Amino acid sequence: MIYVDAKTSVSYAKRFNVSGVTRDKEYDLTKGSEKSRVHYFTANANGEAEVVKIILSPNCSAKKKEFDFYFEEQEIKGRSSIGNIVTKYPIKSVKFKEAGKSTLDAKKLWFDNKFGRLNTEEKGEYLGKFDAEDRIVIMYNDGNYEITDQELTQRFDPEKVLLMEKFNPGKIVTAVYLDNEKLQYNIKRFKIETTTLHSKFFFIKEGKDNRLEMVSTDAEPILVVQSGRGQMVRKAKFKVIKLVEVMGWKAVGAKLTEFSKSVEMEWEKKDDKENVQPELFE
Repeated sequence: MIYVDAKTSVSYAKRFNVSGVTRDKEYDLTKGSEKSRVHYFTANANGEAEVVKIILSPNCSAKKKEFDFYFEEQEIKGRSSIGNIVTKYPIKSVKFKEAGKSTLDAKKLWFDNKFGRLNTEEKGEYLGKFDAEDRIVIMYNDGNYEITDQELTQRFDPEKVLLMEKFNPGKIVTAVYLDNEKLQYNIKRFKIETTTLHSKFFFIKEGKDNRLEMVSTDAEPILVVQSGRGQMVRKAKFKVIKLVEVMGWKAVGAKLTEFSKSVEMEWEKKDDKENVQPELFE
């Protein structure tokens, strides 16, 4: 923030953390002089330090009446800090000029699959390190995907989330879903082409009781499919990249196998791939 102290008419800049607040309590962020006012204020979750243009009053005696101010040069201190002097001359306006990069380490995020919330407290599944511009992708069992930001107040239904991870637009999604009308499982591979945040996009075939069964963003996933009971159990392994081509995210996909209540599927773990026999692939 940049503020002017009413007692001295000096303008200060400060960067600070808000580590905690008390509800319904006001906090003075200036030196405390009555009628002090704020020229500029932003809140940046990852410590982004923007560049602003300072425009001084045209009637002041300063020789240079416009100059850039770089917040990245300011240390991050406590909320009650006074800040550093920007100018002793009256400021007419402060205008945003350029977005800054994060001056903090990348933020580590987890997904608490019990309460359906993102957190930085190491609760649940680790999602990775996130810079300010990084996004999250969620795959739901109803056949929708969603791209979202890192806002910790969001809530997701853990029962509907099949996959949540740091979004990489270059990754190929492999999805297996039930086509209930034809009583078969279809498989498709596609790249996410949308960029809109907080909007769900339906990417499987429309139809009553159609649902997403399996999803992966591994580069070369291997799908293990088991069917039958007792002595009639059959198991097959599918190397997906040889089974189906990459297509558009709205495509229906290709038939994988007939539907049966006995069908069970799982992705083969990466550690097991070295021991796979080539003849098992279909």
